[in-house]
Amino acid sequence: MTLVDQFESVFRSAERSRYRFSAIDVKKVVLVTDLDAEAAAAFLAKTKALLVELEGAEWVTLDNDDYGDVDALRDAVAEAQPDLIVSYRNVRYKTWRWPYSLGVYLNVLTRETHYPVLVMPNPHELPDWTGGETDSVMVLADHLTGDDALVNWGVRFVRPEGKLFLAHVEDDAVYERYVDVIAKLPSIDTEVAREDIRERLLKEPRDYIESIGEVLAAQGHLTHELVPVVRWGHRLGDYVKLIEEHDVDLLVFHTKEEDDLALHGKAYSLAVRLRDVPILML
Repeated sequence: MTLVDQFESVFRSAERSRYRFSAIDVKKVVLVTDLDAEAAAAFLAKTKALLVELEGAEWVTLDNDDYGDVDALRDAVAEAQPDLIVSYRNVRYKTWRWPYSLGVYLNVLTRETHYPVLVMPNPHELPDWTGGETDSVMVLADHLTGDDALVNWGVRFVRPEGKLFLAHVEDDAVYERYVDVIAKLPSIDTEVAREDIRERLLKEPRDYIESIGEVLAAQGHLTHELVPVVRWGHRLGDYVKLIEEHDVDLLVFHTKEEDDLALHGKAYSLAVRLRDVPILML
């Protein structure tokens, strides 16, 4: 390595991606159900009890008689122009009995609209579910650094004096694959590279999370506890264990691949599996 390369490496290693806060304004919420008017009203009350931070927002409920098919629902949502959609898995289908999908209506809402979608537990499957309030919110990503929008949504929903878990799960399988390639290159010291890369991969999200606390405190928005969670993993079970470990009331994560309408595999699998956890899908 030349002196120029060394200087550039030292300079770049000092760079830190800092968080930028932007307030999330939720003025209008559309609740999509397949319930009759009375049951829909009861589900609305339960949903509002969870989302007490949205006090003052306008709520529009679409019950079973308000839309006939997917196109009608899409048109109704487009006309409402909400800041947030709330629904649940397998709406208008009894396939909730076989928990392997989100259902076509929810798929369309998450793939063909740009609105954030909050996925609630299905009232047919879990009629006695009560989630309380959002005292424990987890922002989950496999690359949290620089994802300001994801964090801003978590900040929007966490209750004052609650806990906001900022979770970054570094893919250990990808890491080992690259280390295995490095081990085959005689020009690179494998053990030095292994330790340096491992340390750097975890340092960047930790630095970013530290900046989140600094920015929120400076702007007067840090009324809750920030809990950094930076760890290794890649299996679905690693993510589920993390969420269950912290008794999460609301999970926030991205669902779409960049420049793609499809939900990425890990997000879809989590949304299908975590059926008793409200999930905000961005």
